[in-house]
Amino acid sequence: MSNKEKTVADKVAFLLDDQEMLTYDRSQMLPEQQSEHLKRLDNQLNEGFILIDKKITQPDLQQKTQFLALNLVHALSKNDDNSAIMMFSYLVTRLPDLKQVKAKTKQQESGGQQIGIEFVFDEIKSVGQKIDFHPNTSIH
Repeated sequence: MSNKEKTVADKVAFLLDDQEMLTYDRSQMLPEQQSEHLKRLDNQLNEGFILIDKKITQPDLQQKTQFLALNLVHALSKNDDNSAIMMFSYLVTRLPDLKQVKAKTKQQESGGQQIGIEFVFDEIKSVGQKIDFHPNTSIH
């Protein structure tokens, strides 16, 4: 694997409505303080929560990650970057094969918002291609 491919493979993206909102670089060590915070979050999640109108008393990893991904979308919509980063860090560290999280929102007629979450384990985040802009170029 080349350095460029390794760099791409180390990155995990969170996309909201096809726009990349967060990127996590697995090649960077998670600071000890943040690791401890994620352990505390895990303990809080183990106490249970409500997921899609259902009380979850003994959540498994899938339920925890779904709950946090939904809350991550809410954090981003409220510009709560610290919470969003913490929740995304949890997802990436607890799901070692995760490549992307894709969230889609849809406004409902009732005024609410429907959120769909997809965890992607088989795609590698693509590397953008640099395009040079030449403002004085004629198109005709």
